Amino acid sequence: MIREIFQLQNPWREKSDYSFKLKPRDIFETISLNLENELILGLIGSRQVGKSSVILLTIEHLMRKGVNPNNIYYFNLDDFVLHEIFSSLPAFFEFIGKTDEKKYILIDEIQRLPSPGLFLKEVYDLKRDIKIIFSGSSQLEIKSKTKEHLVGRARIFHVNRLSFKEYLEFASPITKKEALSQMLLYGSYPAVAKEGSILEKKLRLKDIFQSYVQKDLVDFLQIGRTDSYNKLLVRLSNQIGELLNINDLANNLSVKRAEIEKYLDILEQTFICKRVYPFHKNYNKEITKTPKIFFLDLGLRNFLLNNFSSLDTRTDKGSLFENFFLNELISNDHYGINKINFWRTTNQTEVDFIIQSEDLFEAIEVKWNNKINPKSFETLHSHYSGIKTRVVTKDDFLET
Repeated sequence: MIREIFQLQNPWREKSDYSFKLKPRDIFETISLNLENELILGLIGSRQVGKSSVILLTIEHLMRKGVNPNNIYYFNLDDFVLHEIFSSLPAFFEFIGKTDEKKYILIDEIQRLPSPGLFLKEVYDLKRDIKIIFSGSSQLEIKSKTKEHLVGRARIFHVNRLSFKEYLEFASPITKKEALSQMLLYGSYPAVAKEGSILEKKLRLKDIFQSYVQKDLVDFLQIGRTDSYNKLLVRLSNQIGELLNINDLANNLSVKRAEIEKYLDILEQTFICKRVYPFHKNYNKEITKTPKIFFLDLGLRNFLLNNFSSLDTRTDKGSLFENFFLNELISNDHYGINKINFWRTTNQTEVDFIIQSEDLFEAIEVKWNNKINPKSFETLHSHYSGIKTRVVTKDDFLET
């Protein structure tokens, strides 16, 4: 039974003309640069964002480079029958066999194992010629099950929903104007992008919400008050790009502040929402300040509000576009090393995003239409003379 399931998951091992038929993902170039180092590679991200596709792109890449398909092992651990292979090191090595050639082990949804961190550590520490790539759908679950085991042994990458550039490929044929409108209304899950009709896009979002945001999270995290959890999601949907007042949320939902903070941590660690904190030179002070809240998929946000009305009639398109641009910043940072904040003074002078990396210090104001530099840039330059500034509008995506 185990061998039969494995063969079904690995059809390219028996079909030399097997066609993967996969759309390219920008992050794969970064992944490919790390295939020859000794580190375990981890791919984490929400369900349905394409982690499995990135793994299959890796397999296709390896085969094109001449790696023997029999040295490539793919396991999707959503099928619990395969878990027996990972029950012990002897069982694992008995299954993959012994050869003098390098083996590539690709494991999807590794958090399904009871002790994935210990298993990966033990295999890595044997120093055999094995490259392991794994995926997982929850930072909370991955961290709880790997703990200190992967420190110094793994490099973790975030697989995000589609960027604007990728959306144009997945939804082709489509104009840039249509793509931008669809991403602001229906989000950027690959499966949603591929659907041609508006009804099918909405049904895909409903499936993702019910199976992942509701069922998976509630079941795994054992959320007791699902009514409070669902109401919180709606409240957050109504205030994207706004300062997050936890006390107000707790009072309005009649729950304790600690419970709201717990739910916010869950939503962030499972790639539903993201908190962006105000910029401060002292990081310890920064994380104590009031953050803004954003959604990592605008389709889910609009689904929660049951609002898919045209951009022409919406009063929130400015907020949607600001949220969209944040998602672009995140999607194009494959190593996850850029620091993203907003800037706000005590007299409420504000700049939407401050981006920092080793060689970048930039302020960005996001506007739907207005390309004129805001007065807040002058105030910002008086505090940080070396910072670069720019205004981003929808035309930056429609004219490129």
